[in-house]
Amino acid sequence: MDGARACFHQHGFHAAGTADIAAAAKVSVANLYQYFSSKDELIIAIAEEDLKSDLVLLAMIRSAGSIEKALELAVEAITHEASDPSVSRLRLEVSTEATRNPGVAEIVLRAERMQRAALEDWIRQSQARGDMPADLDPASCAFALLCLIDGAFTRVATGALPPALAARELMRAIRALFRI
Repeated sequence: MDGARACFHQHGFHAAGTADIAAAAKVSVANLYQYFSSKDELIIAIAEEDLKSDLVLLAMIRSAGSIEKALELAVEAITHEASDPSVSRLRLEVSTEATRNPGVAEIVLRAERMQRAALEDWIRQSQARGDMPADLDPASCAFALLCLIDGAFTRVATGALPPALAARELMRAIRALFRI
């Protein structure tokens, strides 16, 4: 998977051939096909892996106990992930691939539903503890938060913002959104 990620980062999903992927992974093409029946299956596996890592982060945030601890965990994770611009670029590639690949689209849409539900629940929990204003609409805030995160990663991927600045700006925007 790491070899495929590196190859996709360098060439994009469509320009990367299976021979390129196998070379980056330091395996033969035949060996690659023992694990994945097609390049599309490999792309879908990468999208699934990203979804799992996002859900792990959301679970950590939801169990943080306080808004400050949750934001600290989020900043740490986002800064770590954004510190490698190839990660941001690959996330952008996955989003683009979802517009033309039904298998990737299914994963992206499932991720959207799961992330929004988890964030809405976290916002409600935070409101119940008094960490966030009670008049915030959890559904709207969850949607806005996902848009902010996607926007920050896009800016890192395109080189518009360096990773550390993107993380700081993202946290300022989140504090403004939640009025904390």
